[in-house]
Amino acid sequence: PIFNPGSNPSLIEVVDKFLAHPSGKVLVVSLEYLSFAHSAREIVANALGRYLLKLAREERFVKSPLLVVLDEAHQFLNEDVETKMGGYALDAFALIAKEGRKYSLTACLSTQRPRDIPESVLSQMGTFIVHRLTNNSDRNVIERACGEADQSSLGQIPSLAPGQAVILGIDFPIP
Repeated sequence: PIFNPGSNPSLIEVVDKFLAHPSGKVLVVSLEYLSFAHSAREIVANALGRYLLKLAREERFVKSPLLVVLDEAHQFLNEDVETKMGGYALDAFALIAKEGRKYSLTACLSTQRPRDIPESVLSQMGTFIVHRLTNNSDRNVIERACGEADQSSLGQIPSLAPGQAVILGIDFPIP
């Protein structure tokens, strides 16, 4: 429950409880039952991202770094919500990708549509695990983001079988 938790804890209380117990390893926040209407999913995810970034800036993750995995990242990056009061940028995870590392908050982005991830965010990613991509726009974005990758490795991307991937990045001198 997010908007009317009643006797249940709020999302922020659940996150705080998880962070307070160092034995906790994984907290899954699923928005699957939250409506797409009125950008509710995007707003809630962005609010959570902003909260985590606030905690990171307060140096809450120095002793115990936090990794945030954002599945279907293209839904939450590079979006704006229009309201009667004007626009509201949904940029929390872009900010985490850009500046979170210095606060021990890192992001792992998962998407089937890399062309919908801003290049300014992709440029902050150090490692790419690329499964089969057949769309030219998606492949071009990956090629630009992995500038040092050799063409033979990039050429394999459209023909990868299910379960196969090419791993590229600064930590992998050979893809």
